[in-house]
Amino acid sequence: MIPRGLATGSLGCLLGLLLGAGAWAGEVDTPSAEASADQPFSLQQALKLPDWLRVSISYTAEPMANPIGGAAQTSAWIQDTALDLQVGAGLGKAATDWVELDHWSLNLNVNHVAGDVSYAGRIGAFLTPQTLAYPAGFYPTELSLERDAGTSWLGLRAGVIPINSDFDGTLMTAPILDSYVHSALNNTYNIYAGNIPITPFSALAARLDLHPHETLAVYYGWFDLKTAIPVITSLGAPVNLTPTKVGDAHILQLNYTPKGAVAATQTLPAALLSLGGFTTDFQGEGVYGSATWKSGLRLGLDDRVWIGAAYSPDFSLNQAPSFIGGGVVIQGIVPNRPQDLLILGGSHAGLSSSAPPAYPNRPYEGVLELGYRLQLNPNLNLQPTLQWIFDPSGREQPTPGILTTSVQISLSL
Repeated sequence: MIPRGLATGSLGCLLGLLLGAGAWAGEVDTPSAEASADQPFSLQQALKLPDWLRVSISYTAEPMANPIGGAAQTSAWIQDTALDLQVGAGLGKAATDWVELDHWSLNLNVNHVAGDVSYAGRIGAFLTPQTLAYPAGFYPTELSLERDAGTSWLGLRAGVIPINSDFDGTLMTAPILDSYVHSALNNTYNIYAGNIPITPFSALAARLDLHPHETLAVYYGWFDLKTAIPVITSLGAPVNLTPTKVGDAHILQLNYTPKGAVAATQTLPAALLSLGGFTTDFQGEGVYGSATWKSGLRLGLDDRVWIGAAYSPDFSLNQAPSFIGGGVVIQGIVPNRPQDLLILGGSHAGLSSSAPPAYPNRPYEGVLELGYRLQLNPNLNLQPTLQWIFDPSGREQPTPGILTTSVQISLSL
C-alpha cells in the first residue's frame, strides 16, 4: 500500500489542482479563460529551458473498488509518476528545416510506481483491471539514442527501451487504446508472450522505422529478453520480479493511414490500420492487428471506432493466447464540453490452462468498460469508469462476475 504521508501529500496536491480546475471551468465564457484553455501549463516554459532540451512530468493514479461480485469486495490505489527528458539539436526546429544532426536525440524516461499490485488476485480476476498494475518501485525505463525520421524515410532507436515508448510508442500499440483503464483493453492487445518489455519494463533493444510513403510505415524491433529484468533491476527497479528466460523477441509491424483519411486532432488519433507479428525464442509467436476509423455518424463533435485482435498458436507458452476487442470513443457529446470523451469498449481474452502458472480454470475472461473523461483544464483530466468483468478466471473455484468502479486521475506538466 502507499505510505500514508505519500498518499496524503498526493491527495492534497490533487485537491489544489481540482480547485484550480473548478475556477478555470467556471470562467469558460470569458476571453481570458478561453485563452488559458489553449495555453496549458508547460514545465518547459516555466523553467525557461533551451530549445534543445525537453522535459515533462506526468502523474496517473487508478484508485479502484468492486462493490459487487468477485472473490471479495475490496479496493486498491496504484499510481505512476513519469519523467521524460529529451536532448537534441532539432527539437526547436521544424522538421522541414532539419540537417542530419537535427534528426538525432538522446531519450531518458524514468517511472516511479506506488500502490497495491495485488488487487486483481484478491478479487479473483486473471487479467488486471488497472493499466498501472506493476510492482511498486523505481523503474529506469529508457535510455536510448534515436534518429527521428522527420520528413525522411529512415528512423531508428537503440539502447534500453520498452516496446511502447513514451516518446512515440509504435510497436504493438494503437493510440486509441490509451483511452481505456483495463489492462486487456489498453495498449498492447493483451499479448502475454512471456517477458515482452512493456512500459515500465524495458530491455536492450533496437528499432528500425521505415517510411517509404506518406501513408505507409514499417517498423521492426529486436528485444533481448534475457535483459528485460536484469537491466532495470540493476538500475533500481523492484527485484522481486519473475526471472526472464533466455531468448530474443522480433516484432514486425505495418501501419497504413489512408490518404485523405480523417487526421488526428488534439484529442483523438488519426485513422489507422495496423498489422503485425512477433516471434520469441522459447516463448512462442503470434500475430496482431487493429483498425481505427471515424464512424461517419453524428456522434458528438468527433469520434473513433476501433477493433483489434491478437492470436498466439502455442497454448503451452502463452497464458492469454487469443484476444478480440472493439469499442468507440466519442468527443464532445455533452454541450459546452468539447474536449470531454465518452469511452466504451469490450474484449474477450482466451486463456490457456496449459501455460505456466497454469491456474486459469475457465477458457476466457471478458470485460466491458464504460468511461467518461472530464478535461478539467489543459493539464488535468478525471476519468470515472465502470467495468463489468465476465467469467473471472483467476481462481480454482468459479468466481462471480465483478463490477469495478474507478476514477483515473491524469496530470501532465
